[in-house]
Amino acid sequence: MKCKICNKDVDGLKGLSCHLVKYHKYDKKEYYDKYLKKENEGKCYFCNNESIFFNLTKGYHKICDSKICLGKTRSTGTYEFLMYKYGLSKDDAINLMNQRALKRGKKITEGLQKSFEKNENFFKEKSRQNIKFWIKKGYSQEQSEIEVKKVWDDIHEKTWNKRRNNPELYKDINTTQLEYWLKKGFTTDESIEKIKERQNTFTLEKCIKKYGETKGLNIWNNRQQKWSEKIETKYKNGDFVKFRNDNYSEPELELFEDILEKLKLKNVHYGKKQFFRHFKELGKTFSYDFVYKKKIIEFNGDYWHCNPKIYNKNYFHKYLQMFAYEIWDKDKLKNDSIKNIGYNILIIWESDYKNHKEQTIQKCIDFLNG
Repeated sequence: MKCKICNKDVDGLKGLSCHLVKYHKYDKKEYYDKYLKKENEGKCYFCNNESIFFNLTKGYHKICDSKICLGKTRSTGTYEFLMYKYGLSKDDAINLMNQRALKRGKKITEGLQKSFEKNENFFKEKSRQNIKFWIKKGYSQEQSEIEVKKVWDDIHEKTWNKRRNNPELYKDINTTQLEYWLKKGFTTDESIEKIKERQNTFTLEKCIKKYGETKGLNIWNNRQQKWSEKIETKYKNGDFVKFRNDNYSEPELELFEDILEKLKLKNVHYGKKQFFRHFKELGKTFSYDFVYKKKIIEFNGDYWHCNPKIYNKNYFHKYLQMFAYEIWDKDKLKNDSIKNIGYNILIIWESDYKNHKEQTIQKCIDFLNG
């Protein structure tokens, strides 16, 4: 090999490297670029920027000194790594990656199946949400149940925090949400009708129509009972454990429990023992909040019942604004229907109770005693 600068014979690329340093003090990269570099050499395989220069013997590396590109050469699970390593096209690399994934998945599945055949609790013992996981760690049955509850409470808390902090991400995921149907291309009126249809998939009227009044009412009540038991959540207040039914708000339960405590009433319908009344002439069934003998207390939430005293379009959601008059008409029909068969009814608004608790409680007591 001859030096291109002085035409002197040198012993290969290594000899040329020593010659350049000793006699010419010439930059090796500059010499390589000028006399030895091949076409398209020196470009990064991934980003096409200038790649790393090693020396006269090795020339240029395939990639640049970017952390991103260096990382791709080590990401063995990506198609880019396979393209780089084996010189494949993108489609061939993706096919090879999928084949490897299927083979690896099959191997893992077979291994897990063998473990399950040896121990039928294998999967349960791997899950922190399962009691058997904690029992295997040496916890007692009672301690294991406590640990599982902690895990689920943590999961639920994180989930609900995410939903509370990002309401815009969850405003159109349920069939009972207006935005869900609007996103599917329905008009506002059509969306409202879709919500009504969705909310009437299981009603007392349908049960009675299908099974008759007695059997239909029993089926409905049994279903409501099971549903209440499923969704109820416990919370402690001193040494007393209360159960919250999702049909009732916290202020509502508080009011009714205060009344029961002060009057020591028996055979009261509220909470799990909800009171239903079917009106044949209307073809409708209504439930009432608190029923004692022939007296009823209805606790109306300001928001969901659109309290006329505070009703304005800024306070209520646009969905409720569309239905405010319909809500009031339905409440009037419900209350008038029970009055017509001999019941007395007292309406308590949420804001009245919150602002004047003692007076409201006394008003209820006077009503029930009177």
